[in-house]
Amino acid sequence: MPMIRPCADLRNNYNDISRICHETKEPVFITKNGSSDVVILSNETYEKLKEQYNKTEEERIDKLLSERFDKYYSDFEDFQKEVFAKIDKALEDVENGHFQSLNSFCAETEEKYDFK
Repeated sequence: MPMIRPCADLRNNYNDISRICHETKEPVFITKNGSSDVVILSNETYEKLKEQYNKTEEERIDKLLSERFDKYYSDFEDFQKEVFAKIDKALEDVENGHFQSLNSFCAETEEKYDFK
């Protein structure tokens, strides 16, 4: 729940506001004449928010992919073995006639997922 304090508390209770920011790692909202005026954060929280904000979309995607990869594979060799096994299975399916044309696949996918 957000902490809201009047602007007079900045002068009269600064140490209390600072303690709250550091302990909760949450912002404290300061009001002036009953309206929202400023927000105070601990420096640690501010730096974390700034770091998250400054990450590029590419970095976020890289991090997500890395986390997913690490969840399913212990190393690159495991990943490579699985990819090659799937390629071998696909080639075997083609050789045995177990495949469908791209047009058929696209039509089936469009119908299944209601694309049009």
